[in-house]
Amino acid sequence: MKTGILSINLHTSRLNYGAALHSWVFQKLMLRRPDIDCCDVVNYLPPSRENVNPRTHFLRKRGRNPVQLAASLLMTPWFSLRYRRFWAFFDARMKLSEKQYTRSMLEREELPYDALFFESDVIWSPGYFGGSFDPVYFGAMAPMRNKKKIVYSASMSEAKLKERHYDELRALLAYPDRISMRERYASEIIRRLTDKPVADVIDPVLLADPADFDEITAPRRVRKPYLLMYFPVRPDASVRRDAAKYARARGLKLVEVSAFAWHKLYNKTFSAAGIEDFVSLVRNADAVFCNSLHGTCLSLLFHRDFYAFDHGGGGGRKYLDLCGKFGLEDRFVREGSFREAAPIDWSAVDRTREALRAESLAWLDEAITWAQGG
Repeated sequence: MKTGILSINLHTSRLNYGAALHSWVFQKLMLRRPDIDCCDVVNYLPPSRENVNPRTHFLRKRGRNPVQLAASLLMTPWFSLRYRRFWAFFDARMKLSEKQYTRSMLEREELPYDALFFESDVIWSPGYFGGSFDPVYFGAMAPMRNKKKIVYSASMSEAKLKERHYDELRALLAYPDRISMRERYASEIIRRLTDKPVADVIDPVLLADPADFDEITAPRRVRKPYLLMYFPVRPDASVRRDAAKYARARGLKLVEVSAFAWHKLYNKTFSAAGIEDFVSLVRNADAVFCNSLHGTCLSLLFHRDFYAFDHGGGGGRKYLDLCGKFGLEDRFVREGSFREAAPIDWSAVDRTREALRAESLAWLDEAITWAQGG
């Protein structure tokens, strides 16, 4: 069976490490199967990324504010380097479709696959597509309608939906054949809008074993013991304060992964880390403070002492959902409420992950068997 993976992975606005990694893991697991002849990551360019130079993300929409302009000019060379490193990873480590597709192309062209997997992350969040859902990620395009369509681990991010979204979502749910969701609160919404079964599964990153990442882990980048701060979207001053206090108490060096190059003035900052560097930085950290779901996933996988912070103002619902699955709600921190938690029982975490992994893989096995006509 020939399969294609559609997700938010290659064309994220800020070059998100997790978006690349979950598709890399999912493709790796699919290609191990003897019943899969081909599994491409479909190079889909969403409308919001068309006619955009990804290297100059921080130079757009800055107006005339001189401080913002100066910051954007400083960030752009580092961001351009990160872009080159991301695409070096995609070219070397992932099997991509021969063509790049836009939404208008997918309205008239048939993809060369028997089954399509709409995989993980925020593919069902209107907030990432200008306030509306992207019908591509539901298999709603006319040439897709004769394909088997399986949704694995879709996310709606914070699931902040307006009234008009519910009717739009109800109509789009007519197209997928099999549906599974990453966050439990999103599953509850989808179950109210369709009669189709909706499964709860885990993110593809948690389907992997730590050893699966050996081939993409760069050598250790920081010699001293360190605390890693990871801000995939924006830095958070309160997280930085908590991290600095925590690091001082343990004699740890503060290290950061973010696009904000001027943070090099405060602590060691990796503004252009490649994906292999990012995996290494998480894997070798003594502690991880992040407002990132995949930073949290990797911390769980690699047994890193971690805290997952909200975005301020009550964000971070998906982080709390993830921590809750492992009985680690005390590792989720709302703004200004940081308190040290009890040490993590990693044997309990591993038992839980193995149980969740078995359930998720069983669901995936059934869906693939169905797609093959079994």
